Amino acid sequence: MKIQNYKLLDCGNQKKVEILGEYKVIRPCPQAIWKPFATNLWQYVDAEFVRENSEKGVWRQISKNKMKSNWLLKSPSELCWNITPNEFGNIGIFTEHWKYSTELISQLDQTQKVLSLFSYAGSNVMNLIKQGFKVTAVDSSKNAMEMYTSNIELNGLSRDGQRLILEDVYKFLAREIRREAKYGCIFLDAPSYGRGTKGEIFKIEEDLVKLLESAKQLITNDGYIVITLHSPRFTPIILEVLCKQIFEDKSVEVSEIIQMCESGAKLPSGFLVKVH
Repeated sequence: MKIQNYKLLDCGNQKKVEILGEYKVIRPCPQAIWKPFATNLWQYVDAEFVRENSEKGVWRQISKNKMKSNWLLKSPSELCWNITPNEFGNIGIFTEHWKYSTELISQLDQTQKVLSLFSYAGSNVMNLIKQGFKVTAVDSSKNAMEMYTSNIELNGLSRDGQRLILEDVYKFLAREIRREAKYGCIFLDAPSYGRGTKGEIFKIEEDLVKLLESAKQLITNDGYIVITLHSPRFTPIILEVLCKQIFEDKSVEVSEIIQMCESGAKLPSGFLVKVH
């Protein structure tokens, strides 16, 4: 079976249009407040996600090419991914992670252990695993861990040295700090808001400092911390000041994650912070 590619076609009117392997879909994209750049790219769409409230919505079928509940697509690095659209408009991966995770490979030490917090389906570390990095993935969601595992298996990647931890991130960090564990790289892709399996509430505005202070205790002296955020509360200057204060002996680089559309439009997709 031929697995088709992912393409970001265009964005505008607070939406984006994408090729997700077998299907052409439209999803919400609040930051794209401008008009679409190439109206022809919005034609012949198979489905659109329509919000019914601030969190949830439905996938509205448009064409006769009825969207399945699960299928596969290929990223630019030739990795394959399971796509599972849900009621929140997510598809099982975050495509904005693909570019920077590939670029980081040459900057990281493959002999050092990697820790991925809030790992979800592995969009930000699967390229590293492909290159032989040993990753400890932590997420409190059983569904996320299942997607992560399936993406490893789908690509025929070795499970040797890989650890998958189904646990609350804070509990895991506390235990690792007590053990005096060390990691050469820590990925932190915390959600803006989350609710744990036992009713725990996570708010990035209130919890980011605590997370970074915990990460500081686990990173090696020459280690690398990679932070990605999508909360509008944070600006590059806020992130730079915060990280320079916590990691006073390290360099801090803050940039905007930009995804290029086929139309030529630049789609801002959060912030990337590199502490090293």
